[in-house]
Amino acid sequence: MLATFRQLSDRFLGRGEAAITVPVMDGALKPNRALDEAQVVARLPGLNDLACDGRQLWMSAGNALYRLDQGTTPVEQLRFDRPVTALALQGPERLAVALAGSELRILHRRGTDWITEASLQTLAGTPLLSVNALGFDAQGRLLFSEGSSRHGTEAWCHDLMTLGRTGRVGCWTSGAPQAELLAQALRHAFGVLALGSRVLVSESWHHRVLDLSGTGPRQGHPLSAELVGYPSRMALDDSGGFWLSCFVCRSQLVEFVLREPAYRQRMVAEIDPRHWIAPALSSGQSFLEPLQGAGVKQMGVLKPWAPPRSYGLVLRVAADGRVLSSLHSQVDGQHHGITAVAQVGHALYVASRGAGRLLRLDTQPAGSTT
Repeated sequence: MLATFRQLSDRFLGRGEAAITVPVMDGALKPNRALDEAQVVARLPGLNDLACDGRQLWMSAGNALYRLDQGTTPVEQLRFDRPVTALALQGPERLAVALAGSELRILHRRGTDWITEASLQTLAGTPLLSVNALGFDAQGRLLFSEGSSRHGTEAWCHDLMTLGRTGRVGCWTSGAPQAELLAQALRHAFGVLALGSRVLVSESWHHRVLDLSGTGPRQGHPLSAELVGYPSRMALDDSGGFWLSCFVCRSQLVEFVLREPAYRQRMVAEIDPRHWIAPALSSGQSFLEPLQGAGVKQMGVLKPWAPPRSYGLVLRVAADGRVLSSLHSQVDGQHHGITAVAQVGHALYVASRGAGRLLRLDTQPAGSTT
């Protein structure tokens, strides 16, 4: 009852869940051009996910998996009949993939071939639909996040605009007939990571990272909350914390639309999704794209501080949830839609899905807040 009254009060006063404000980028979040100035290692249309075993870097793009050979050249290793929507490695001999978001496969190397060890298509008795992130824990169990049980992985914007909250997190032991449900009713789960004995998950539409430590289906407790972007996949860093990719950033205009049900529902029903007032992995390709007044080009120049429709952002987060530093590709930059990160030694690899490019940065300067 109290929660109901609080929600009504928030809507009337425009605060809490009803507020359209977004956090300010300052301090450790101060914008820079680190992602635009990063080394472009490879151009791979459809680049989606990254994974490493501490030595080798693998990546998924479309239906194929690639390995970075000699640190510079992607070499195709495997090809499937469906798009690979998530990827994870456990040492050089074992990997896991999600195919079209609806099937998990664990494979192991036998000589030069990769053999399917086990597969899974359901969680808690219902079919998988949009598995978007994978990760092995210390016991060799496969952790996975599913963004929605109503929309596929490519329809993430539909899930946002329909206020989806059907995301789930599971844990699967190879060979087991069923997976364990760790969390459900999440607002788009997109990213899972074993950090020591803890299980972390990114909840995109709630702009936070949750700690699911404990047993049984539970919502966990926020580790990092009120983030400036929509968080996605994570990767361990060498200081005990983790890297967090944000595939798009928040804006007041989108926050406003999300709180106007009549307008939002008509927009979804009547307008081409490419032209929705909604975040995107890339922008600037069409004059039909929506924009806020501050995003209008002046003298042919788009200001880097304009409200973002697409953006590039990676956060370095401490184990206790504090944001230590950030890497940016601002509104006028090119490397937007960051969907995955992976650290190999002192090199940080970043997947810009919006640009279809694999980027490389040195982790040493990224550890500074200056």
